[in-house]
Amino acid sequence: MIKDASTYPYFMEHSFWKTLRIGGNSQIIKSLIQLGPSARKLLITEAIKGFYPISYASMLSFKRFSDVADDPESKAIAYMIYEVEKGDRPLIEGSEMTGILHCDQLKMMFESLINETIEMPSPESFDVLKKAKISDANIVKSMAICDIIENTAPYVIHFYQDFLIQCQVAFDVSSENVKRGYLDEHNLTEGDSCSEQHIEMLDKMKGKYQELEVSEEYEFEKNNFIELVNDHFSDHHSKILEILKAA
Repeated sequence: MIKDASTYPYFMEHSFWKTLRIGGNSQIIKSLIQLGPSARKLLITEAIKGFYPISYASMLSFKRFSDVADDPESKAIAYMIYEVEKGDRPLIEGSEMTGILHCDQLKMMFESLINETIEMPSPESFDVLKKAKISDANIVKSMAICDIIENTAPYVIHFYQDFLIQCQVAFDVSSENVKRGYLDEHNLTEGDSCSEQHIEMLDKMKGKYQELEVSEEYEFEKNNFIELVNDHFSDHHSKILEILKAA
């Protein structure tokens, strides 16, 4: 059974995701079938842009937390997750994804779907990251952003997988031609069922700083980042709807 969007955490209830995922009255697959090659590429580009800078924000926020935290264990965990997001700690050592940012791994997956290169601006050029100013964040702000992104990550993976499946069916693309590394790794690492999954690691990272979570500043920083991301999603969602409307 498809859950109501309001049950998803933070910005995962945004209509951007409702349009892409399977269920929730989404009719996107019907439109995908009707799209020509250029429109397909445009739509996929906007779908990627939705999370592309937010994925990069994860890397920035864990790096910043590792810089400003003083507890050795917390610093080490944050830096480890930063290295994972940066591509320096792939799930399989020596894999072809080594050294490739996770946001670019997402892009590569959808490029393989249409067998074309998708031009993407630098993640730091997106307004959402310019306004977030993560590189200057204090420990409260950096931890709040880490918290939000890791607790939404499992749903990001579910919904992009939904979108990928629908595109494969609509475009008649076999799974053997799709570079699924981004989804396959994240399906294993995002979650809280074991100590090596990122939500469990995050909780351990926050251990010495849990008092920050009940502060007004923490709530403010969470709400501020959620608002920035929602505005960013709205921009790219409107472009997706325009492309679908013209189908």
